[in-house]
Amino acid sequence: MTCEDVELELSGGEPSTEARAHLETCASCRETARLLNVATLPPLTQAERMVLNGVAASTQHAWRASRARGNTVRRVASLGLAAGLGALIASAAVLQLSPAPQLVVETRTVMMAPPEIPVLQLSDELNLSDDEVFFEVGWPSPTEGDL
Repeated sequence: MTCEDVELELSGGEPSTEARAHLETCASCRETARLLNVATLPPLTQAERMVLNGVAASTQHAWRASRARGNTVRRVASLGLAAGLGALIASAAVLQLSPAPQLVVETRTVMMAPPEIPVLQLSDELNLSDDEVFFEVGWPSPTEGDL
């Protein structure tokens, strides 16, 4: 038996007779066995066993309670979705049953006479002075004393 086989048996539980024979001859395996015995936990007390047995039941109860809350949310969401889908189908059915409004398109031909173009007297209106043509309005500018 090799040292690796003995280590596997020691980590798994009680060693076999071959492993015990190897432990008597190999110092490194004896040291490994000693370290594994130090690293193992002490046996469970009766109170610890009872607590560990109750963990499964309490965990299941908490899990079922969380599932129940999730189921309620799913039910409400599915009912809302079904109501919306029903409203959509009902509105489509109502729109198909109601008659479409009849649109009457009326076309008319209107004959319009062109507007009369006034004749301008160019000589009357073009008699503007330079002041009237180049009159400029600007914002008040500061005077020289204000600067």
